[in-house]
Amino acid sequence: MATERRPTVIRQSVTHLRAAIMLGDLRPGQKLIEADLCREMGISRASLREALRALEGERLVELVPNRGPSVAKLGWREIEEIHDVWSVLTGEAVRRFAARATPDDLVELAGTVKLLNKAVRARSPLEQLAATNAFFGAILDKCGNDALLDVVYSLVGRLNFLRAQAFQHAGWSDRSAREIEEIVTAICRRNAAAARAATRRHIASACAAAKQVALQGKPGVTVDARRRARGRRARA
Repeated sequence: MATERRPTVIRQSVTHLRAAIMLGDLRPGQKLIEADLCREMGISRASLREALRALEGERLVELVPNRGPSVAKLGWREIEEIHDVWSVLTGEAVRRFAARATPDDLVELAGTVKLLNKAVRARSPLEQLAATNAFFGAILDKCGNDALLDVVYSLVGRLNFLRAQAFQHAGWSDRSAREIEEIVTAICRRNAAAARAATRRHIASACAAAKQVALQGKPGVTVDARRRARGRRARA
């Protein structure tokens, strides 16, 4: 029984910590105190360390000898570079998919869009993230290029982190859903070039939203709001 239970505890711990990072409860660069996390989650230090190693593999946690674990930091340049690669590869995947998708593939894609719209109405960033991943996953799996698929999936951990941050930027959750509808419209019209262009516009706006959140250091507050707040303090 103990052998069967241990992986479950670790998986649950990974899920808990990943969600805390995605939602900004654990901030980039924040030092993780193992004793506090063990107490909060009711797990052993050995289980916590296995969970942290799994998250290190996703590039969400940094484990530095003699310094302890911390949440990974993504700088402005890295955000831009990840989105640049994502834009080129995913745009190409969408172009290929639009040219070869079967009626059944389009039905599957429509199902992911329904889940996405449901998540938007529920105002659930993690559900929207999962639905968005399902949408692009359905496209990548049928794009006809396994090498392209492997490279994009190698970025998934950092992409998910950035997307989760972007969904917390004011207004981007609704905008993202509208942009994905534009991609679907182009795909259904078999307009591969338009589908790729819509995808790249969507990823550009995701990059801008993620950078806004990184710049502020606090989810959900726009740069304009920060400027207004500074103005109020100056007048006071």
